[in-house]
Amino acid sequence: MEAILKVKDPVKQFANAVKEKDVALFSSLLDDDGVYEIETKKLKIIKAKKSAFIAWLTTKLNSSEIHSVVYDQCLHCQIGNPVVLFNDGRFPRTTTEGSDRSKTGLMFELNDDKISYIKFCFLFVKTENKFNFECRAEKIKQYMDDGLSFEDAFKKTSDEDKFD
Repeated sequence: MEAILKVKDPVKQFANAVKEKDVALFSSLLDDDGVYEIETKKLKIIKAKKSAFIAWLTTKLNSSEIHSVVYDQCLHCQIGNPVVLFNDGRFPRTTTEGSDRSKTGLMFELNDDKISYIKFCFLFVKTENKFNFECRAEKIKQYMDDGLSFEDAFKKTSDEDKFD
């Protein structure tokens, strides 16, 4: 009887390749004709071809370390599709506004064991994802519960945001 080799999950292979900064491996997992979302220098989300996505992600990886990888599923535009959150959803996208969600995942679509589409995802099955202003309000309340005035708590959260 012939053994059947199970193909590894391309999403998990991709996540591991990103964590290990293995550009050749994550590149090989992407469909040549796929569509991939990236963020411009002006922080606008656009759709890109494979080569632009690889260049963008490689640049992001050159200035970051991946400390955590969480697997989840999309709860909005492609319900059930796999989503990966790197560094608690803080990589690779930059959040800039209070109205942004605090976490961004990468949602994947597959075609013949190749990743054919990667999209930024903000609503997940298992992972809570508050708006940044909600996270900040919780910090302010916590500091006020610890005895700081509203003004001091607000200033302290503003100072913390400069380092995130």
